[in-house]
Amino acid sequence: MIKLPVNYLEIEEIYSNSLGKGMRSLAVTAANPGEGCSTLAYALSKRSELDGKKTLLVEVNILHPELGDISGHQHTDWFPTAQSADANIMRTNDLNLDVLPAPCDSDVLRFRNIATMSKLMQHWLENYDAVIFDTSPVNARNRNNIPAETVCAMVDGAVFIVMAGVTQQTQFKTALDRLTQNDVSLVGVVFNDYQNPRMVDEIYRETYRLDKWFPGTMEKFRRYIKRSSFFNIQL
Repeated sequence: MIKLPVNYLEIEEIYSNSLGKGMRSLAVTAANPGEGCSTLAYALSKRSELDGKKTLLVEVNILHPELGDISGHQHTDWFPTAQSADANIMRTNDLNLDVLPAPCDSDVLRFRNIATMSKLMQHWLENYDAVIFDTSPVNARNRNNIPAETVCAMVDGAVFIVMAGVTQQTQFKTALDRLTQNDVSLVGVVFNDYQNPRMVDEIYRETYRLDKWFPGTMEKFRRYIKRSSFFNIQL
């Protein structure tokens, strides 16, 4: 999992429009695996903790857990009860940030019960200022999955991530329809540009192909590209 610097302006904007506005529970989800849910969920958790909020980061992506490098455990054997969940919460080096790693998939049906999960949610809100969920992909449909729309429906708001240049329009629409059908309150859509380089980066990279013939000219052109306000315009 990539760890984003918590001082990024993009993180600040997402935080200020969700937890910073008074929301106490938030879910981060996406249409497909690998779109950056764990990265964003952790960054928002850190931002919340730095804001003085006692924060709990809960991972409910059973098939592809990514928070093990923070908690030290990929899975823990917990169930959706206050006693079981609290016994498996991992303390981090941050004073006000706790992590609950992904549960084992031995009894996934209990996590699909909205009443049970809502009761656990209420318990957490009595002990934490903010609860953030790292969910499974909305379009992941299998027998060992905790549906993302179930988790997103019980929180104050959900953030939807789209991997720019990768996520297909049909995949996005299918996931969005499922969230809408479950009355999920969508805070916003975040575009992840990790696999979609900026124009200036692509032009800069292509100049190296001409170094064999014009090394001096290409080096000057690269310096110009870096300084150019036109090539570095934010789209």
